[in-house]
Amino acid sequence: MEFQSRQVKSMAKEIPDDISFTILSKLPLKSLNRFTCVHKSWAGLLQNPYFMTIFRANFLSKHHSYYNDTSLLLQQTPHLIDYLMGCGRPPYLLSGDKFQNRVKLDWPLPFQVDDRFIVILGSGIHGTFCLNQSKKFVLWNPATEEFRIIPPSPLDSPPDLGVMITTPHGFGYDPVRDDFKVIRELVTFPDYTAFEDDWPIAPDPSIFWEIYSLRSNSWRKLDAHMPIIVERPAKCTDTYVNGVCHWLGIVDLHGDEEHLASFNLSNEVFLTTPLPFDLGDRSLQKCLVVLNGSIAVISESAETTFHISILGELGVKESWTKLFTIGPLPWVGFPIGVGNKGDVFLRKEEKGELALFDLSSQMLEDIVTKEQLDSHRIIIYKESPLQIGQTEY
Repeated sequence: MEFQSRQVKSMAKEIPDDISFTILSKLPLKSLNRFTCVHKSWAGLLQNPYFMTIFRANFLSKHHSYYNDTSLLLQQTPHLIDYLMGCGRPPYLLSGDKFQNRVKLDWPLPFQVDDRFIVILGSGIHGTFCLNQSKKFVLWNPATEEFRIIPPSPLDSPPDLGVMITTPHGFGYDPVRDDFKVIRELVTFPDYTAFEDDWPIAPDPSIFWEIYSLRSNSWRKLDAHMPIIVERPAKCTDTYVNGVCHWLGIVDLHGDEEHLASFNLSNEVFLTTPLPFDLGDRSLQKCLVVLNGSIAVISESAETTFHISILGELGVKESWTKLFTIGPLPWVGFPIGVGNKGDVFLRKEEKGELALFDLSSQMLEDIVTKEQLDSHRIIIYKESPLQIGQTEY
């Protein structure tokens, strides 16, 4: 191994910088971080403006088959009047070069009586979404209009456990077992627990993690070591990629450092990655996304300016790299998701309408809609005929 390392360093000295820059700019971020220690001139690559321009262009140009034939699902922001009237807002499918094709979707039958407070967990996987409303979970394929009601867990109403807070954290696909899974956290407190700002002060809670398997159609308690996740930002904070669920949170009941939490659905291993100092401020808005196949966090740095940081390697805090800056963009609110070409969708402040920022051209474009759609979250969706269950309720 030491001999191979000396060989690489010797070869690196013989390659001109312009050629080595071209080669290195095509590497994944994880590999690039490891190669920076090979040669003195490579140590500062991530601070070199010329190299970073090439690296960004290559990052955006990489093709991922996952994005083939995809459209976007737009979840709308519910208003107070909707809650008072006992109704929510339907999602829309957006497609076409300018997203000119818009199809209004009806929530599946289990939510048609009360479609308020519906949360979409993670991403659309093999054409399937996981919808959550309080303790109700439903798998839903909009293409086939099929749905599967997930049965309640035995832990939903445990005896003598007092106050319970349930937080769903992820929905994903286990490629090893060909299985859809849902993971959630249950935190229980004795009845005499004192609360402040809707959060318990003392005593320390009991923590349960459990996982649902579509194949077995049942929940089971996880034996893996799982910390408590005590807080998450308001929206756009969970995603899924390559068999792993990811979400943002504070990974300690008494801590204040924000982490990326990751759970591998196949081997059931839990891993946390601290956010860097400039991302760890809990007062900043953040959006967790998958950008061209990589885990990324969009964060605000000023009123109308945002940064996109890419994670090179799970578990390695130093592998976060600030890759893109968006703005300043007047009259534009916080990003609500990314598209299938690396475009960033933003919610306009005035009417909640959509705008699209092209990371390659650095241009902002309004998305004109025939009717006002109050944008809340954008999720990439790939239609699939996969059958998951029933069509009647």
